Amino acid sequence: MRLRIDRYIVAEIAGPLALGFLVYTFILLLRFLFTSAEMIIRRGLPVATVGQLLLTTLPNIVVLTIPMSLLFGILIAIGRMASDSELIALRSCGVSLLTLYRPVLAISAFFTLVNTALMVWALPWGNSSLQQLRLDILTQTVSQQVQPRVFYEEWDPYVVYVFEVPPGQSRWKGVFLAESIPSAENNQITTAEWGEVKVEEQGERVVLQLYNAIRHKVDLSSPGRYEISRHRRLELVLEDQFASAQRAKVSVSKGVRELTLAELRDLRDDPTASSEQRNLAAVEIHKKFAIPVACLVFGLFALPLGFNNRRGGKASGFALSIGVIVLYYVLLSNGEEAARYGRLPAWAGMWAPNLILAAAGVFLLARRNRDKGLLLTGIDRWLRHKVWPVLLAVPRLTRRWRRRREHAAKGPSAAPAPQPATRAAHPRRGGRPGLVFRLPRPRITFPSLLDRYVARQFAWVFLLVVLSGVTLYVIADLSETIDEILKNKVPRDMVFDYYKYMSLQIFYDIAPIVVLVTTLITFSLLSRTSEVTACKALGLSLSRLSLPALGWAILIVVLAAFLQSEVLPASNERVAQLKDRIRGREAARTYRRADRQWLFGQGRYIYNYIHYDPDPVRPSLQRLQVFDFDAEHQLRRRLVTDRATFDVNREAWLFENGWARSFAGVEVTDYERFEEPHVVRFPETPDYFDSEVRPPEQMRFTELKDYVRELEESGQPVPELLVELYNKIAYPVVSLVMALVALPFAFRLGRQGALYGVGISIALGMAFLGIYAFFTTLGETGALPPVAAVWSPSAVFAILSAYLFLGVRT
Repeated sequence: MRLRIDRYIVAEIAGPLALGFLVYTFILLLRFLFTSAEMIIRRGLPVATVGQLLLTTLPNIVVLTIPMSLLFGILIAIGRMASDSELIALRSCGVSLLTLYRPVLAISAFFTLVNTALMVWALPWGNSSLQQLRLDILTQTVSQQVQPRVFYEEWDPYVVYVFEVPPGQSRWKGVFLAESIPSAENNQITTAEWGEVKVEEQGERVVLQLYNAIRHKVDLSSPGRYEISRHRRLELVLEDQFASAQRAKVSVSKGVRELTLAELRDLRDDPTASSEQRNLAAVEIHKKFAIPVACLVFGLFALPLGFNNRRGGKASGFALSIGVIVLYYVLLSNGEEAARYGRLPAWAGMWAPNLILAAAGVFLLARRNRDKGLLLTGIDRWLRHKVWPVLLAVPRLTRRWRRRREHAAKGPSAAPAPQPATRAAHPRRGGRPGLVFRLPRPRITFPSLLDRYVARQFAWVFLLVVLSGVTLYVIADLSETIDEILKNKVPRDMVFDYYKYMSLQIFYDIAPIVVLVTTLITFSLLSRTSEVTACKALGLSLSRLSLPALGWAILIVVLAAFLQSEVLPASNERVAQLKDRIRGREAARTYRRADRQWLFGQGRYIYNYIHYDPDPVRPSLQRLQVFDFDAEHQLRRRLVTDRATFDVNREAWLFENGWARSFAGVEVTDYERFEEPHVVRFPETPDYFDSEVRPPEQMRFTELKDYVRELEESGQPVPELLVELYNKIAYPVVSLVMALVALPFAFRLGRQGALYGVGISIALGMAFLGIYAFFTTLGETGALPPVAAVWSPSAVFAILSAYLFLGVRT
């Protein structure tokens, strides 16, 4: 009998556990794909390499999702059994809660062992392999780091500017090479018809190869002597010992999470290491065992907590699992901070959350096993008799106060006047028949009671899924950045602000997947309880039944569009600033062009200057160089001046003490010196040099549109920015498309339940992300118009939903 009960409880836990593991792991994989999308798309990584990235990052994700999914599974299973009175039936048969602990603790112990193995062996392997894989990607795709029409300054002391990259080719057409900070004595620039970067087989040297190159040398203080030389092929070593330097960076920056258990012990016992490093190693050693043991603690804590959710059932179990997870990781983060700086021993900081929750679990079990409430008698009585009646009375008092206020506002004249007595109506008056016209009352059928019921179910599931997704993102990001937070001694209020603002972007990113999962779960639950069948029996079509869900999806689209338009630009800018503070960087994420020394102007000009003075009366540029290129990207004119001042009246620049040269290949066709102010007109005004440049995610739609227009007028191809621009409109609409896609699958599931719905939603979500990444890549590379690239995934899935809905008997 007991063995049968054990098998039954294990089977009940297995389904929700697998469901939670799939959902949590999928959400964190989404986060990894979002953060790595730029690297994957820009470098054109093959599918096999992307698969290796996912494989090496899986251990870092799974060690977090296993305890979460176990807690979720136990709470859901026990809550379902409590809501169906199965636990009461077992108690009436003499089965105590202690007996139910045997299968719960058995499955918890199993996952404790699994998670311990992952923490001790798989996690260091995965983190170190991920670093090595990123190094290999950097080495193999070094040439793809340089984007056309962008100044690349990573190869110090050079700056490289590429005019274009022909489709299907790895080499560049039109190359400009100069010093990042040009010297005055030996100023040297190089232009080339073609160019490419190659890494030698050993990966040690990064070599820039230029073809049909022309090199210019001049002393800016004595410009009379000017050297020009032509090179059929020119090689320049950009980095020597590239692979060794990158490996050294990886070795130096090797975090404690990449160290094995033996390496951590050596670091803890190393007398030459700092006290903070030794403390951190000790913390990581205890963490490798404390987090797996959390599986046992969650099992001990979850059973009495789930038993208490008789009315809430699965929904309450879902909400409680999120609350317990947040509580555990808050305690763990605080303990890690205290242990790192020696305020607590390492074992106390890491094991305190387990001990606290285990003690709470034992306390709750003792009270639950004696059929007592989870709270102490005094606290429970105070809440029931003091707090709860007040909370219930507040709405009634509010309504009564509102009625009194409305009556006082109307005044005495608002009292109804007495009506005079009227004679009863007679069918005849004056011998003539009386006619009575009855007009039908308009009946509003939307939203009906059923619509409100479906909408309420959808909203409840949506809130739970959003809360779960945002919490997982925050926990995963906190586990990665906690070392930097502790190292740079970031205040807690700053960390709170960072995650507060970042949660807005998280919601925007996962909103389509959340709508997909919510729609499938909502209608799967309605199908399982035969409520969909009852609606069909009453003559209500499935199309009509799905209107509340579509209404919610439209509201979510509007909310996402509002966030994208009005909120996210400012919040993302704030997140970037806080992230710099967390990482110990003081440099601003946004910058003004006045702080840059190289700019590409409208048309065909490259500007280089030392400093820009934004004086409102006479704005000026110090030591300005202007390089004028023709349509074939050949340098045809060069102007240099000590000072360029903008004349507002003439709307032109005044060059003082400068010179100009014109070229035809290697021949100088014209040379002019001027000491007096020389009038020169360029398309760029001082506003261009003083304007602020921000990433696309920190711009509103109109700001990004104006910036794209500005770049297009200067002749720069901007397919990536156009994709970002149109995506600001297209991405919020994806939530509605996901709801349309989910509906036919939800109605086809029948009574199979939410587990199958979530499984299908994961498959559909992965398919959508794959199609989205494919079309986005085509748009960013120029192979597809940006508008088509952005809207194609939604169109494909909308057509799929229409086709699938044709096969559903509505």
